[in-house]
Amino acid sequence: MPATPFAACDATSITLADGRTVTAFGGCNYMGLSNHPRVRRAAAEAMERYGLSSTASRETTGNAVPHDLLEAELAHFLRVDRALLVPDGYLANISACQGLAAAGCTHAVIDSRAHSSMPDASRTAGLAISRFEHADQASLARALAAIRPGRAVVMTDGVFTADGEPAHLDELLNQLAPDDRLLVDDCHGLAAIGPGGRGSVAHAGIDDPRIVITSSLAKGFGAAGGVVAGRHDDIARCARAVAYVCTTPIAPAMAEATRTSLAILQADPTRVDRLTANAKRVRAGLVSMGLLPRVGTPPTQIAAFITGPLAEMQQLNAALLTDGFALPLIRYPGGPAETFFRLSVNAEHTPRQIDDLLGALAARISAPLPARDALPARNPSAGCAVG
Repeated sequence: MPATPFAACDATSITLADGRTVTAFGGCNYMGLSNHPRVRRAAAEAMERYGLSSTASRETTGNAVPHDLLEAELAHFLRVDRALLVPDGYLANISACQGLAAAGCTHAVIDSRAHSSMPDASRTAGLAISRFEHADQASLARALAAIRPGRAVVMTDGVFTADGEPAHLDELLNQLAPDDRLLVDDCHGLAAIGPGGRGSVAHAGIDDPRIVITSSLAKGFGAAGGVVAGRHDDIARCARAVAYVCTTPIAPAMAEATRTSLAILQADPTRVDRLTANAKRVRAGLVSMGLLPRVGTPPTQIAAFITGPLAEMQQLNAALLTDGFALPLIRYPGGPAETFFRLSVNAEHTPRQIDDLLGALAARISAPLPARDALPARNPSAGCAVG
């Protein structure tokens, strides 16, 4: 079932159906740009010029100037040869896999906690699928050895959706053969981490033509669409994929909105610094309450934790809403338990808002917390939110 709908929102708050406005610490508007006046104005002006939709595939009559401009600007931002605009992040992975299969890749070797769009995408491309244990280099080496002489696409999230853990991309890259590829789904890294917000690959400090980046444009950039980016010949093959050719692109207005978000981010890279500072502030507070371990917490904008049994967390969730804070309690594969709190911050949250949430959370936790060693084991399966 979908989550409870909200009636209005801005970068840091939502208005509920009953009229209450609460400070929100969920979702993926990481740079806070979805609500930026310039971004909204760009979308509105482009809608007047182009209408609501381009109404057809870009390969027939649906290609508008903003689509071409956005592709060029994303390629320049990511420092790759070429970028391909697709309708959303899910189709970005499908387009990438279909293109890489056409390039001669035969097997998909996927992190066990990677987003479920990756095996789905691999199946549509006819790639043989195998898994390696999450972030386990020895497991990856065994999986790759088992598929030789086949050519592999190793697939991973750049920042894992559920808990914000960044992938060790340099270690994955070191395992590749010269003709293999590393597909990085950077939905939660692009426009969130790395120098200037350029994402997980830039954050890892690596540059290799075997890397293919896919991402949603609806999260860090706060607009809509998806992108596949990488070396020219790989992206040229993706541009012949059925998932790209036979779909209607995002509205030109959304392309213009994304272009404006990108321009704002490039003109003001301190947004990334603010997001990083907010992430550190949240994590420090959660560590002090024993909700996160003192070591090993990633420096990203997502934090996942539990506070006790499910019934108690449901009560806490409702109590925090009464206090004026929306803190999502979700079921999502890859978190610290089947149901857990997923707290996310964005660049527009103020230190006061974060401190107020942490104070309310600390005040509401009345029972002793379980020891970290006693918490339920992580669910290793991968997929999408179901509640």
